[in-house]
Amino acid sequence: MPPKPIDVPAILNACSVFATLSDAQRRELAGKARIEHFTERTLLTLRGEKPEHLRYIVAGSIDLVLSTAEGGYSCLPVFPGRWATWLGCFGSEPLVHDLWSSGHATAVAFPCRDIQKTVSNNPEALRQVIEHVGEWTRFLTGWMLSFSAYGPEKRLVYLLLLASSSACGIAHEGEPTALTQAHIGQFGFGSRQKVGRLLRGLADKGLVHMRYGAVVIPSRARLEDYIAEGAPRRSVALDRAARKMA
Repeated sequence: MPPKPIDVPAILNACSVFATLSDAQRRELAGKARIEHFTERTLLTLRGEKPEHLRYIVAGSIDLVLSTAEGGYSCLPVFPGRWATWLGCFGSEPLVHDLWSSGHATAVAFPCRDIQKTVSNNPEALRQVIEHVGEWTRFLTGWMLSFSAYGPEKRLVYLLLLASSSACGIAHEGEPTALTQAHIGQFGFGSRQKVGRLLRGLADKGLVHMRYGAVVIPSRARLEDYIAEGAPRRSVALDRAARKMA
């Protein structure tokens, strides 16, 4: 059976940024889009460069990757239904990381130059761009602060809360998440074995369900209650931030 055709106009219509445009503007942008199919991991934009395209991920992932000459490696995947990346498209500075496709991925690429030209005189569209950039800023700020606030187990719970928030949308309550043990390890948790032990500890507490190649969050409320255990007056700043993002 041939793959289902990708409805580019529908992708634009569903995005809060492009929903503010006229039908003619969306048709023009749709006409400039290209469908990309990757069968192997592919470098899209090198660190120190500005991306030429804003990509909507249809399948697989687009990964924000930072690697070092000493062998250090960190990866933040952007999964289907999301865009990579608004900051890359509208930021004035080059990327501080590489952009890679996953081994098997499909994306719709829109030229950044045309997007910028189209929305530059549309205040509502620009406001929506700020909202999208803000979502990732909240995610990354919360994650950075969690390193000092929590030990490994609660830090993993906090990561799952951030990932399943409406702002991030990587995971959804009650559904297998696209975050694998390998992905979680790249968030500073170490090897798959260490991640596996942490997840099994959370599973024993009923906070997650483990599936082959995936994790299920049965209840965000349980994760929030676990994060709040021992917190004075249940009002620590990170708990508030996680709830606000939900």
